Amino acid sequence: MYNSMSAENWFHEQIEKTQIVVMAGGKAKRMAIDIPKCLLEISGKKLIDMCIESLTKEGFRDFVFLLGHKHETVAEYIGNCRYNISSRFSIDPPRVSGWGKGKAFKYALVNEKIDGSKRSIVVFPDDIILEEKIFSKFLLNHVEAIQKHSVSASVLLVPGAEYPYAVADVGSGGLVNEFTEKPFLNKPTSAGVYIFEPDVYDIIRENISIDDPSPVDLESTIMPRLVANSKLSSFFIPTNKWMPINTIKEYENAIKVFSREK
Repeated sequence: MYNSMSAENWFHEQIEKTQIVVMAGGKAKRMAIDIPKCLLEISGKKLIDMCIESLTKEGFRDFVFLLGHKHETVAEYIGNCRYNISSRFSIDPPRVSGWGKGKAFKYALVNEKIDGSKRSIVVFPDDIILEEKIFSKFLLNHVEAIQKHSVSASVLLVPGAEYPYAVADVGSGGLVNEFTEKPFLNKPTSAGVYIFEPDVYDIIRENISIDDPSPVDLESTIMPRLVANSKLSSFFIPTNKWMPINTIKEYENAIKVFSREK
């Protein structure tokens, strides 16, 4: 049993063992905006600012930024901001074919931008998490899952989410019995935040090839292998505490939500 001071020191040690890997290489191609998506602005703040500030408020200081589209602009912006953080940048190499998050992570790992001895909290600036102290809660749950179940990774989930397409129930003769536009699906959905222990890096090294001619996704490469070995834990937040920014409509909605709150 920890007293309040030793518990605080213990958790500070867990934070010290943790690096933040910010996947900020994307461009807003589905939004027809020619700037890095992480530099989109909502209510006077860029997405990258929201991301960094939420983490530094909880004591995280070790950051690795994985950059791609217009990386000079993003790196310069982060460098000019007065954040009390340690920053390392992994720049995707010039490429003809697709790249993908999996290759970006592997590239940062083999070039030692990601510290192979530390766990990673992987975040995406375009997944806004509104839950207070979420990263500390998530990390604490993850460490407890290691102690109880020997997991290697954790995923942040919401109980369900709006499906982005219309769905139909089709009966005999091809007649549509029911047609629902963008239904809410009560199925656990990833909110785009993960925790990886160092042994997950071995999976990445072994199963992701930078020379692969096609884009390589991070989650579809890693998660099935972790699940197969009962090594993936989960932590839930309410659906309304997750705000993904993938389309113009979602971006405009986020602007409205933050404007009301402001």
